[in-house]
Amino acid sequence: MKKGLTIFLTVCILVSLFFFLQATDLKVVISLIQKTGYKFFLLLLITFIAYFFGTISWQFSLGEYSRSVSTGRLFLIRHVGETAGMLNPASVIGGDALKAIMLSKYNIPERKIVWSMLFSRGIMIISQVLLLGLTALILLLPNPSSPDKLFNGKQSGLYPLLLVSWKAIRVKFAGVLEELPVMLRENRRMLMYACFFALLHWVFGGLEFYFILKFLGVKVSILHALLVDLGVVLFRAAGAFIPGQLGIEEYGNKIMLLAIGLPAEEIWVTASILRRARQLFWIAFGVAVYFLLFKRRETSAMN
Repeated sequence: MKKGLTIFLTVCILVSLFFFLQATDLKVVISLIQKTGYKFFLLLLITFIAYFFGTISWQFSLGEYSRSVSTGRLFLIRHVGETAGMLNPASVIGGDALKAIMLSKYNIPERKIVWSMLFSRGIMIISQVLLLGLTALILLLPNPSSPDKLFNGKQSGLYPLLLVSWKAIRVKFAGVLEELPVMLRENRRMLMYACFFALLHWVFGGLEFYFILKFLGVKVSILHALLVDLGVVLFRAAGAFIPGQLGIEEYGNKIMLLAIGLPAEEIWVTASILRRARQLFWIAFGVAVYFLLFKRRETSAMN
């Protein structure tokens, strides 16, 4: 069954990658990377740090099995799984299934693997929502009337997102809350570390948007950039069933930049292209790791 699931996910990844590349104007992407120059590598470094903190958060969610696999190898497993989740219609379900298959080779009980992924994702969602709320609250305190101007759902385009994202969050929370008391009793300290590194993951994600806008000559605070990034994540979650979230992330960029008072079209278009360029690099890295490392090892084991 695992072999069949792996083949299915591999086909989904390749087909979705084909359509993703077809929908991406590579000439525009390459041209913008050339204009950005060495600064583009700073974006990749920031993204790597965010992914790394996300990996550590997951590692602590493994509890007593956190040392069964190295952080470097877990980083590769997580990234391949996240890439698969991005490039298949099953979204995180397919990505997490692939993570479970790869992690099962490290003598970790299947139930522990499943719950670690569930709790890790739950912690990510909770920390994201809390950080989003806290950031918005800090920004709105000096000007309490701004929510009517910035976050009018029907005018800004946020209305359908709020309906979809709340339902998705509620479903994901259901399984997490059932086992939360047990996990807190058994692994309270590790869960605290997992939450801490999950927060760092989101903070560095916001730094990416901060530097992108800075490269474009737009002056924004880190809090504004963090608010934009966390808001875009909600848009991606709402459109998770679309491989690569084609069009969804761009729409999220436009709405969230509009929400912080940056309505200029060239800003969100250029920012979206830079984020797609960064995304293309990490997708290529994830696909390469899967076929050159994990798939080759699986083939060698069969022979």
